[in-house]
Amino acid sequence: MKLDQLRAFIAVVETGSFRSAADSIHKTQPGISAAVKALEEQYGILLFDRNSYRPTLTAEGHAFFQQSKKLMSQVLQLENLGHDLAQGTEAPLQLCLSQMALDDDCMLRIKAFQLQYADIALDITTDHLYGVQEKLAKNKCEIAIGPRYGLDDRHAFIELNKITMMAVINPDLLATLNANDAKIKQQSLYSIPQILVTNTAENASENGHQYVLPTGKRWYVNDFQAKKAILLHGLGWARMPKHCIQSELNNGQLVPMEVENFTSQNQLPIFMIRLRHQTQSYQANIFWEMMKNFSNVTRTDL
Repeated sequence: MKLDQLRAFIAVVETGSFRSAADSIHKTQPGISAAVKALEEQYGILLFDRNSYRPTLTAEGHAFFQQSKKLMSQVLQLENLGHDLAQGTEAPLQLCLSQMALDDDCMLRIKAFQLQYADIALDITTDHLYGVQEKLAKNKCEIAIGPRYGLDDRHAFIELNKITMMAVINPDLLATLNANDAKIKQQSLYSIPQILVTNTAENASENGHQYVLPTGKRWYVNDFQAKKAILLHGLGWARMPKHCIQSELNNGQLVPMEVENFTSQNQLPIFMIRLRHQTQSYQANIFWEMMKNFSNVTRTDL
């Protein structure tokens, strides 16, 4: 089995035809056909059902394709590492952090890591909802930290801590609701926009939000900073990570609200996540172990 044969096979699956595969990886169509045939003969299996108009994977072909993709992903990582080492540089550790996970606990863990491993560069991006796991799936990061959106048996994950999510509103806007009861009726909020951070996943089939009123106005923003600005100006209400608005809660600029038949406040677990099949770099393995073993003793030293 050769890597060029695997590339040809994967190209046929992903483009849908031998001709398109040849164009995509700049090979001749006979060369693509020969590469796939060589794989089939080597293992004594049929990868494609050629009776249909377009090549369709057999059951064996589907299983072979899944493992081929994993192997090629690892080859790409190795190639990138080789280029970096040849240039005398070490690739940075790529992390993706959920916007809602940027609390003191997360920052202290990362600070402890940097103090102990100052020579390891970090490339940190932030995302939201299913966009965090999408970064992993597309090999745009090695480790992610965020809530359990879209996790399945492809992922290995460890709970790091919990954050508090709570519904809040500007007190002046709250006063206009004429709320006499301890809990605000949902109907009272239908005319006031619920502010939501957009799901950043490119291929999301739904918006990904779990705590949304079934009826009423909704405004979407790109991040929690924009969300907080809208809340402070009394233009809507929203669920927010408590650590993002603690000072505004303390000075009364925002106040908690209890909505009838709605999860106004809850604890949200935050996980460290990686792909099971992905070969982890040396830096990623160090980071994983240190984050996992982070303790209160470590916190007090910072």
